Amino acid sequence: MNETLYVYGDSLLKATVPDEQFRYHFHIDELLGKYVQQGEQVVNRAKMGATIRKGEALVQHDLDRGLEARCALVGYGGNDSDFDWAAVAAEPEGEHHPKTELQEFMATLRRTAGNLKERGIQPVLMTLPPIDAQRYLDFICRKGLDRSRILGWLGDCQMIYRFQELYSHAVARVASEDDLPLIPAREAFLWDRSCANMIAADGIHLTMPGYGRLYDTISQWIHKLV
Repeated sequence: MNETLYVYGDSLLKATVPDEQFRYHFHIDELLGKYVQQGEQVVNRAKMGATIRKGEALVQHDLDRGLEARCALVGYGGNDSDFDWAAVAAEPEGEHHPKTELQEFMATLRRTAGNLKERGIQPVLMTLPPIDAQRYLDFICRKGLDRSRILGWLGDCQMIYRFQELYSHAVARVASEDDLPLIPAREAFLWDRSCANMIAADGIHLTMPGYGRLYDTISQWIHKLV
């Protein structure tokens, strides 16, 4: 039996952590060593900054090249829910759209999962770990973007959190409607009073304890499924 797992997603699934200068470092190799069981192989195809459109193209590329795996984790939404903050700051009275509109995100995620399923590969979805809106706003304004203009468009800082949460709910909806396995990653964080300590200084990545929580959750659910 093929015990290969493919991982498609963004920088969260590369265990990306910012340092004090907000330079990013990947810790995926050291984490995987703790979770991969004998006879299993994990192929990590996560890309920093990736949206579901990038994910669909990458999955199709791998399928065209004869991808064989027992299952594939598909974890997108964080970058899809993000905005061009420089454009928002430049024109806070204007109309701005996320990198991927919500309905397009759901349709593309559904199509990507369907393409995997057609080839006999079990797609597995996951909800998004929470972000810290205040830290993220500090991060995007650190080089001079006008905070007051961005807040004027947002209405309040926590709207950043709510935008991202919409995409997490959308993943869960696709999983429910298409009868796909869903890893409840967000739930694994929200119940914990130390959740803030698991979110990195940029507000959108995780600390190493946070990645420990995320990969504990992924590993437990994947091994139940397979």
